[in-house]
Amino acid sequence: MRNTITMIVLVTLAMNVSATVWRVNNMPGVNASFTTIQAAHNANYVYAGDTIYLEASSGTYGNLTATKRLVIIGAGYFLIENPNLQANNNRSIIGIITLNAGSQGTIIEGCSIEQIHINTSDLIIQRNIFNEWVRNSGIIDFVTNNISNIMIRNNYFDNILNAYGGSVIYSNAVGINNVRIIGNFIKMSFPHTDRPAININNGFSGIIENNVISGNVKIYGAQFNNNILREGTFTPTNSTYNNNIGNTTQFGTTNGNLQNINMITVFVGPTGYSTDGQWQLKTGSPAIGAGVGGVDCGMFGGAFPYVLSGLPGIPSIYFHEQDIDNVNQQLNISIKAKSNN
Repeated sequence: MRNTITMIVLVTLAMNVSATVWRVNNMPGVNASFTTIQAAHNANYVYAGDTIYLEASSGTYGNLTATKRLVIIGAGYFLIENPNLQANNNRSIIGIITLNAGSQGTIIEGCSIEQIHINTSDLIIQRNIFNEWVRNSGIIDFVTNNISNIMIRNNYFDNILNAYGGSVIYSNAVGINNVRIIGNFIKMSFPHTDRPAININNGFSGIIENNVISGNVKIYGAQFNNNILREGTFTPTNSTYNNNIGNTTQFGTTNGNLQNINMITVFVGPTGYSTDGQWQLKTGSPAIGAGVGGVDCGMFGGAFPYVLSGLPGIPSIYFHEQDIDNVNQQLNISIKAKSNN
């Protein structure tokens, strides 16, 4: 007989030799180290710098309040639409993440997340998907004053419903420095048109570049470059903005900005492409080479191009099949793997 088993195997690259890898899996019959992410974090034998693998699951791994530096790696998303990436097409789902003092240096990637509260510095949040309701403040919310060195890169924020007056990325704190919001897809579906998708108030400095955005943008103290604003208003204060593309007159025509661009001419579109792949630039797109220094505008351009499905930058098994030979009493296994950057 033939039995096909879907699985995910993640292999660590370039890690500290003293760090330990821990498996988290809540699927019935799987023998993993933990079944929730908070239990993995809280275990006294899980040390700062360890890696937590959230294996693909049909259920959630719960909320996380972090006071420990960890590398948290999930399986990615849109895995059915972008084939041959993972053998198991489920996601790694987390609820609300609160990053408190002590969790500096944490990296979170490849996960499906409801919301993140930021209370500390030196974080990387990359290649995740967020598609929940905004809860009062922001999907990513800068809470504590005087924090710095935050990278929000190559994430997919889709169908964010603003029912509570929040934003996708929100900061009302002060002393928020060296924040980089790069290569993301940011879309807010909102009933209140005065609520920005990006809402950054005073006391902020950072770079927002190479994003594709649908929704109003309100920024303070930022460099806003190479972005494509598909729809929405743009309100800058003490900010610079160069080589952006707008569907109306949001940016004007100085400093390399383009206005009144028909978005149909910009992207390849959904026909024949995945949910995230449709935002690649089509042949002849006005966004090609239109960014600062001649890079492409949008999430697939610049120094950190978007990665389809948020696939983590580690090797993955995308095919696994085993054949049980009852006659010869042997197990034949076929595995296909690939490396990812």
